Amino acid sequence: MPPLEIIFNIVVIGISFVYWVIAFIIVYHLNRFGIGVQPKKFAAIFLFGSLVLASISTILFTKVDITMFIK
Repeated sequence: MPPLEIIFNIVVIGISFVYWVIAFIIVYHLNRFGIGVQPKKFAAIFLFGSLVLASISTILFTKVDITMFIK
């Protein structure tokens, strides 16, 4: 693996880590300090959307062939 690709992978992993830390902070604060049910619903929707977007970006980044999963 060329050094430039290793650096790129480290940067992508770092950005992904920062994204998940920020997503966790948002979800935690909405659940902990939200009054009523609405902030908790918003936190659940936000977490689901974050998981979907992270999964899609991981699949696209690693260039996984998803046709073997869809039959």
